Amino acid sequence: MPTKRSKQKPSISPSKLPPGYKPGPFRPFHTSKLLNYFQLTKLDQFLTVSLLALSVIIRLYKLYHPARVIFDEVHLGTFSREYFKGEFFMDVHPPLGKLIFFWVAMYFGWNGEFGFEEIGDAYDNNVPFLAMRMVSALSGIGTIMLTYFMMRLCCRSGSLVPWFVSVLVLIENSLVTQSRLIMLDSPLMFAQSVTMFGYKSFANQRPFSGNWFLMLLLTGLGLGVSVCIKLTGLYTIAWVGILTIIQLWNILGDLEVPISTWVKHVIYRAIALIFIPISMYLYFFQIHFDMLPYNGSGSGTVQSAFRSTFEDSELQFMPVEVLYGNSVTIKHNNLELYLHSHNATYESGSGEQQVTLYHSDFDEYNEWMIESKNKFNERLIEKQKPVKDGDIIRLYHKVTGKYLHVNDVRPPLSDYDYANEVSCAGDRDLLGDINYEFKVKIIDKKPHGRKDLPLIKLRATESIFQLIHQGTKCTLLGHEDLLPEWGFGQNEVVCIDEPTIPNTLWYIESNFNPKKNVTFEKITFGPYSYWQKLKEVHRAMFRINRSFTQDHDYASTPGGWPFVLRGVGYFGSHNDVMEKLTDEPGSMIYLLGNVVIYYSAFFILTLCIAKYLIHLFFQMNPFKIPNESPIVTNFYENSRDWILGWALHYLPSFLMSRKLFLHHYFPALYFSIVLIGQYVDYQMSRRKYFAYGLISVILVGSLYCFITMIPIIYGTEWTVAGCTASKLFSTWDYDCMAYSDSVDFVHDDVVYEDEVYE
Repeated sequence: MPTKRSKQKPSISPSKLPPGYKPGPFRPFHTSKLLNYFQLTKLDQFLTVSLLALSVIIRLYKLYHPARVIFDEVHLGTFSREYFKGEFFMDVHPPLGKLIFFWVAMYFGWNGEFGFEEIGDAYDNNVPFLAMRMVSALSGIGTIMLTYFMMRLCCRSGSLVPWFVSVLVLIENSLVTQSRLIMLDSPLMFAQSVTMFGYKSFANQRPFSGNWFLMLLLTGLGLGVSVCIKLTGLYTIAWVGILTIIQLWNILGDLEVPISTWVKHVIYRAIALIFIPISMYLYFFQIHFDMLPYNGSGSGTVQSAFRSTFEDSELQFMPVEVLYGNSVTIKHNNLELYLHSHNATYESGSGEQQVTLYHSDFDEYNEWMIESKNKFNERLIEKQKPVKDGDIIRLYHKVTGKYLHVNDVRPPLSDYDYANEVSCAGDRDLLGDINYEFKVKIIDKKPHGRKDLPLIKLRATESIFQLIHQGTKCTLLGHEDLLPEWGFGQNEVVCIDEPTIPNTLWYIESNFNPKKNVTFEKITFGPYSYWQKLKEVHRAMFRINRSFTQDHDYASTPGGWPFVLRGVGYFGSHNDVMEKLTDEPGSMIYLLGNVVIYYSAFFILTLCIAKYLIHLFFQMNPFKIPNESPIVTNFYENSRDWILGWALHYLPSFLMSRKLFLHHYFPALYFSIVLIGQYVDYQMSRRKYFAYGLISVILVGSLYCFITMIPIIYGTEWTVAGCTASKLFSTWDYDCMAYSDSVDFVHDDVVYEDEVYE
């Protein structure tokens, strides 16, 4: 393979080309050489020290206040407690962020006793909540500092614009609030800023130099940490991946770079940007599994074969053969949720006892007794008769004393002619009523099921079956739709004529035989590998994430988010959940964006997208000789990168069916803030005084919004008048009467998101 590409007569004189371009055999080409590099000046050092001091003050001010559980500290604290007890739980996010908070708590001597049960619960003296909040605060400080250094790389006008952008990140209200609490978003933002700084630094280093390798490694580590904290880190991986492809394409078009060197570029990037993040992801999940060896709150969300790996699992000691008279739990094969009933009734339809799908495996309301259509279970226990394919059975709900039943009325959600309501009704005097009878139809078996057995007998954890109602000939079905508040947000169960197969499949998990001192064939499971665990956990993660579809008062739609129409109530001393001390002043923490920053980012983003598209249109002419200055090239290339990052982190929100909240958009917000700085830097070279004016207006307005909202950022005292005057939109529904001195005032209800952790 030749080390140099063949030379041909240049298409144009080098003296007529702008910097960064060289003549090629047919047209000029853009070199892959260093575009921008700088050394920190004394001014830079002064500005970074000032930023650090301001960051410490703003991020750490009253970090201890309030000394109560706030918002999703309920969930992160609960996860830490389950790590402490070693009990398996399920979350929609990868484990690294939760592990960090747990390790910090353990390092500072936490005993694992505090429950983190409700928003407003006072922390006891053993909970190192200040140290745990410090994780988020230090992450916020790190993000601010890295923003300065990154923008110093990308801006050609000097130190003012990087300082300006860093101050915007410093005083953005919602970022300040989020970086003071035990939550995942601030560490995620820090990992994202590490990735962005690392990649921009890497792109501005001499290839294969020491700093080049160091920054490439830093980028890979940032990607790994991002995706190990939240799966939205995949968007950041996509951002780096697309820019890497563009970069490699440009290097391939650089006639001075040999093919062998280009291959080395590909290999080193693949190792750092693909292999390292994947290895980190797999490693932290292995730690997660090792630290949770016992059954816990999340056990019911995974398959029985996974549950059998827990040290305290009882599944392998249960009989595998399902007999009449046995007490069983019936699980949906696709959703891994239990067939469940409780005393509450439907608000419409028959008004009978609800039947739902529920996630908890420790709930006695999941237990059913299998009876034949003509006999009670007590008469069948002595016979030890197995349940077979084609048998007609009745399912007796043990706790409420009623039977599974289908009504020829429309269900509350699936209001179609072919759908029937499923309820619990009747008593043991109703023998022979076909509306309480179901035919067992065995469809398949689980992978661990015995291969040498035909699909005749019903076997716990092995047989996959349908339940066909005898009265209407419909098939029992469970799906992802959630019942409203009166149904406790549990999944609806219906009976459908000619349904889709996957949603109608069930299997028996727990199988208790009441007869003692009898030898039974036990449930057996084969080896369950790490890769099977990983696959099953991700199935559960995606399934749970899709279930967050219920309306919520604080949800932010993608279309409304850029205009700060919604905030999120995090904490209020007037909330009924918490016990208010008689001498405790009114306080509230309400997540809300800085209006000036949000609107400035939106309008500048829109302008930059338009400018870039126009620029791209003219640059698509392969025969056009480039004539732009390095400053213009720098603006368009960096703007392209920030717009791409914003789009990748924001536009997928429109495709999501789940409800989203203000903090879900933080990564997109960060890219748009950085783009503000890139645009101002560009204006510095064209309309300097306009740029200074733009900096002044945005900075003063942002600072005003920050100072005005300090009481709901830090949870400090405020006046009713000041609070009321601060509301720019009617949708800002923080309760100003929280600051009233009248103890007799009845406050408005405030809904918190503690039941919708994501």
